[in-house]
Amino acid sequence: MAAKIYISIFFTFLGLTMAFDLMDDVNLEGQKEDEISSSHRTDSLSMLILISLLIATVLMIWLFKIRRFSCFHETGVAMIFGIIVGAIIRYSEDKDSVEKAVSIHNCDNLTSAPRNVWMKVNGTQYSYILSGIVQHARKGAEGNELEDKSSFNPEIFFYVLLPPIIFFEGYLLQRRYFFRNLGAICTYAFFGTTISCLVVGGMIFGFNKLTGVVETFDFPECLLFGAMISATDPVTVLAIFHDLHVDVDLYALVFGESVLNDAVAIVLYRAIETYLAYNPSEVRKFDVFSFFTALGEFVAIFAGSLLIGCAFACITALLTKLTKIGMFPILETALFFLMSYTTFLAAEVASWSGIVAVLFCGITQRHYTHKNLSPESSIRTLQTFELLNFLAENFIFSYIGLSVFLFNYHQWNFGFIGTAFIAIHIGRFLNIYPLSLLLNCGRTRKIACSHQHTMMFAGLRGAIAFSLAIRNTVSMPRQMMLTATLSIVVISVIFFGGLTLPMTKCLGIETGIDETEEEFKAKRLSLIDINDPSNTDEDRAEKKKFEKSWLVRTFSAFDTKYLKPIFTDIHNE
Repeated sequence: MAAKIYISIFFTFLGLTMAFDLMDDVNLEGQKEDEISSSHRTDSLSMLILISLLIATVLMIWLFKIRRFSCFHETGVAMIFGIIVGAIIRYSEDKDSVEKAVSIHNCDNLTSAPRNVWMKVNGTQYSYILSGIVQHARKGAEGNELEDKSSFNPEIFFYVLLPPIIFFEGYLLQRRYFFRNLGAICTYAFFGTTISCLVVGGMIFGFNKLTGVVETFDFPECLLFGAMISATDPVTVLAIFHDLHVDVDLYALVFGESVLNDAVAIVLYRAIETYLAYNPSEVRKFDVFSFFTALGEFVAIFAGSLLIGCAFACITALLTKLTKIGMFPILETALFFLMSYTTFLAAEVASWSGIVAVLFCGITQRHYTHKNLSPESSIRTLQTFELLNFLAENFIFSYIGLSVFLFNYHQWNFGFIGTAFIAIHIGRFLNIYPLSLLLNCGRTRKIACSHQHTMMFAGLRGAIAFSLAIRNTVSMPRQMMLTATLSIVVISVIFFGGLTLPMTKCLGIETGIDETEEEFKAKRLSLIDINDPSNTDEDRAEKKKFEKSWLVRTFSAFDTKYLKPIFTDIHNE
């Protein structure tokens, strides 16, 4: 019953949000009744199409669950469905019935394009929102009504769809294996993402210098694209890894690196975007001072977002511990959800990264608050966030497919797309292999070559990169970024994602590992004292392989002694 309620709440919330965005922000007073009815029918049709896409995706995933296809994956299905439906919408409209766009030529005194334009027609004032430049748009780019209704405000992705995905990633994190490999994960996420950003940005800048495709596409803009496209999203790979029960350390490396990589890429994007906002293109000069300014902005955004995420989670833990709200599970669950989402909004209001904040909120909520929840709330929160994550993720992949045909201002520069595609693989190569070589110099549990090849392959691009690209498409460089990102995401998910299973077999990745047995082994070894002479050399050597880093062990001891007694109810453990 509870699951049905939450499904209804999700669809109602998503439907209302999209409806507010899809409806033109105009004064309907004075419109003819048949025009209002027509607009309402189009809104309903667009919603029906999108919900039908999700239903079709759910049924197809069910088919994939009972009959595993070795060269295809369900995430690609959502995207292909979106591409097909987008093509039908694009080419099925009667072009004679489409009203053409009206140009206004009295804005010569403006020095920049305003975001909102007010216009009075027959005594009624209308408001129009800037959607981008049109001088290079294809013929007929004004689109038809159904196309417009199926194109959403990109802020919906960041305020409605991405938060539950990122929170669930943090909430689902397997902390034992994550912290056992924390040093390697942080190295790949921070240094690797930065390397990828610089490599991609440098190659794109070199391509632009050689071809001169866009004069305003300067080096900071290229770095922005590098940060955007460096956000990996191996959802397809991880889904197959989970089904195959691959080595727990490999799963932790791929999952942990992707989680922190998303956060780092988003913060890098935000830092460079802030620099671009305060430095107009005509006076922009990217020098050493600018680099360290952007670096300081990156550190400030990441640290502030991390702190605010952990702080809100600790406040939630205290509330659930001290108020005895668990006597009313529905109120406890509501408080948990609202406090978690408030974390995202508070970070955005503070001009930090809501995505990073909600990620660390999820990790901290799982570590402290989850232990305070009543059994009903504990099960309900986990299942509901899993549901929200599933629906939001498939919605985004469906919309990525729709955007192939329904985005009106694509810039199909195949040289740019090809260079970007090559650049992300070179950046990934310079990320994984050199850093793995350095890490293996100090690791007891070496990162095997087969694991390195798998991590190289797992650098797929998906929802995060697309969501960053679609947030700003008001200039030709930004439209080129979106088109290139969209192309890379489609190829990554459909083709490379489908090759995951054959690749796993080809590399000889160990599968069928029992996580329960691994967990028991890790707990047994954690009790072994290396200095105890009664323990064998084999036990000591094995313990070192399972041992966490010094920093993690130090924090774990502090956490057990001081923090857990404060934030958790020890009677519930």
